[in-house]
Amino acid sequence: MSILILGFPHDIHIHAVLWALDHVGAAHQLLYTPDLPQMLRASIHMGGGAPTTASFRQGDMRGTSGSYDAVWFRRSGLAMRPAGMPDADWTITERECDHHIRILRHHLAPSAYWVNDIEARERSMLKSPQLEAAAACGLATPETLYSNDPDEIRRFYAAHRDHGVIFKLVFQSYWLANASGARHALFTTQLRDEDLRDDTALSNCPATYQRKIDKQYELRVTCMDEVCFAARLDSQSRDTTRMDWRADFSRPLTPQRVELPPEVEERCILLMRRLGLAFGCIDLIVTPEGEHVFLEVNEMGQFLFVEEREPACPLLRAFATLLVQRRLTRSTPLIGGEHINYGAFLASRAWESGFEQDRAQHAAYEVPGLAVEP
Repeated sequence: MSILILGFPHDIHIHAVLWALDHVGAAHQLLYTPDLPQMLRASIHMGGGAPTTASFRQGDMRGTSGSYDAVWFRRSGLAMRPAGMPDADWTITERECDHHIRILRHHLAPSAYWVNDIEARERSMLKSPQLEAAAACGLATPETLYSNDPDEIRRFYAAHRDHGVIFKLVFQSYWLANASGARHALFTTQLRDEDLRDDTALSNCPATYQRKIDKQYELRVTCMDEVCFAARLDSQSRDTTRMDWRADFSRPLTPQRVELPPEVEERCILLMRRLGLAFGCIDLIVTPEGEHVFLEVNEMGQFLFVEEREPACPLLRAFATLLVQRRLTRSTPLIGGEHINYGAFLASRAWESGFEQDRAQHAAYEVPGLAVEP
């Protein structure tokens, strides 16, 4: 029995976890779903009185139903278009590939421990159920409007103008300026009166509008089963990160490991249970009055950037333990030794060799316009 990892090429988190699993001798298989249809062959057999089975093959690698104790569903990759395929054919093929991968995932490891469960993942990717669940668990949440109705947006803005209103998209977005080649990003932004003048601009793109919450600092809380690793981000220490701590990656903020108040940690774990997640990265604001306000949970958020700048957070080792042991509590011994850490992985050059291996052995994965959200 082994661990199955689902993802796409050139993901440093995947290669770091593979490195950790190799060091503790844990059997694993890696399945890059964007290899369908170019390199991956997958089948699902049903009917005839026999149990449904799923299988896949790529080169010498084989996988089949019932072979896995745990599945890490890192992220879902898109199918890559075969060279020379006409536009009309690719429209059909791309849609069929997406469905084929979905049913393959559904039948490949139905009794395994999933990080994260497929249905829970789909539900938790919707931001509004997150806010409802957080409130039900006792976490404070900001007043929020999801809308593309200019009249509703203006009414919300007027109601919360004294505190301020922020605008953000569900998915972090980057784009390139064709003329200059410059890369632009849209982070959380505070609304101004002039932003609300154009009905067309407001209606063309639905967005999230929230009452602005005053910040003392922010927390990135990486939750794994029953354990929460909290890192403080002093976003108010500079102007460029006051609205969004991700906005200045030229000088990334340095996380500092902290302990959550017991009641906040309990509510975070309860939220994960309510959403059905074994793993997730929760973003919290701590107000000047000390209140913890929930913003969102990213069900498969980036977490190794925290350990890179704050080695006191043993996130790589803890995550490998979660996959191998299929649970993690405060009393669970972490697998391997202290040498299993993100710094050692980077020093090993395993990332560079893994990157080259991905390029040589898998379908080229380049999706313009998609960004990886921290």
